[in-house]
Amino acid sequence: MLLYNLFLFTYPKIAKWLGLFNQKAKQWTIGQNGVWAEIEKKQKKISGFPIIWIHAASFGEFEQGLPIIEAIKLKHPHYKIWVTFFSPSGYIYRQNDPSVDAVTYLPFDSPGNAVKFMDAVNPKLIVFIKYEFWFYYLTEARNRKIPTILASAIFRPNQIFFKWYGGFYKKMLSLFSSILLQDEDMYELVAPIIKKTRLFISGDTRFDRVYHTSKELNSIDWMQLLSNHKNIIAGSTWKDDELILFKTTAHFTQFNWIIVPHHVDEKSIASTKKIFTNAITLSELLQSGIKYSKPIVLIVDKIGLLRTLYQYAYISYVGGGFGKDGVHNVLEPAAFGIPVIWGNNDIKYKEAIGLRNSNGGFIIKNEAELVMHLEELLNTAGCYEQVSNNASDYIESNTGATKKTMKEIDIQLDKP
Repeated sequence: MLLYNLFLFTYPKIAKWLGLFNQKAKQWTIGQNGVWAEIEKKQKKISGFPIIWIHAASFGEFEQGLPIIEAIKLKHPHYKIWVTFFSPSGYIYRQNDPSVDAVTYLPFDSPGNAVKFMDAVNPKLIVFIKYEFWFYYLTEARNRKIPTILASAIFRPNQIFFKWYGGFYKKMLSLFSSILLQDEDMYELVAPIIKKTRLFISGDTRFDRVYHTSKELNSIDWMQLLSNHKNIIAGSTWKDDELILFKTTAHFTQFNWIIVPHHVDEKSIASTKKIFTNAITLSELLQSGIKYSKPIVLIVDKIGLLRTLYQYAYISYVGGGFGKDGVHNVLEPAAFGIPVIWGNNDIKYKEAIGLRNSNGGFIIKNEAELVMHLEELLNTAGCYEQVSNNASDYIESNTGATKKTMKEIDIQLDKP
């Protein structure tokens, strides 16, 4: 507990200092400074309604929680949904989300903040998504007998919960009313330290999210300005991905290459344009309005398009796999039944490992392996169709987590 409190003491100070150089840290500090005024404002708007509080660390965890939110709104429309974020990347993009009733930052964990927040929100149920653990909030919820659920939880053997010195963090897990795990392996990992009556295998709600998204098929008008050649779409790319992709474009000039960088600020787009010297940006495409008859390389410099854009891909590439944090969301393109390729750091990503084990995608180490897999997909009889079918089957066979999660939510809401 000493280390945890030391973290709580030092983190805001470090973030404030980093904010002098780092935009994300600056945004977090500004958000924390204004969080109570925002909470008061949002509370007045939904005062008098029963509230379910859902906490997501960032944008990706919110996407994971969105199927749960939609299911709650459908089955329990009298409840209001209050969403909190830790990271600016979630809050900034989802602060006005129409699917929820209130969005704020989560005030940084402390005994006083936990009491003050619970007094303001007074939730009837709390759902933390995937891997958020805040001791004083969980303790205050337990003191008030508010049920807490950890949904789509993910655990790995190297986490502190399973170390000899992880007693405090084991205690934190025990504060949840129920923990919904993604698979059997995680159940076996957690079962020795938590009462089995609180553990359930639910699966991962992201599969439900991408499956339903793939069925909506909202068209993108500007795609008509590209030639009728097939598209290779590379999403959430970083510099290391882009260096490999640029070299590969020379081998496959029969495709439109659509590059969607992970960051689309002016500096990041300028960096991407330095690599893809033969590319135009989406802004330039829209401004010119030119209809292309030949394949081009297009850099998408706008946010919020990638998930829908994947429907136009013949083959997809997902970035992040050459960075220390690992590959981004491989499920989004796979849901459209297209082969997925990514870099070699996927060790922390169960869904990526599962997709390649199902032969719905490929992991690569370098340009040569990317070229090899593209040629295999294009030139080996039946390969493209089989990999595409495998990707679709992998997504569909793993749907259903939202239904299982709602079953536990209903149980907890029905408790006196």
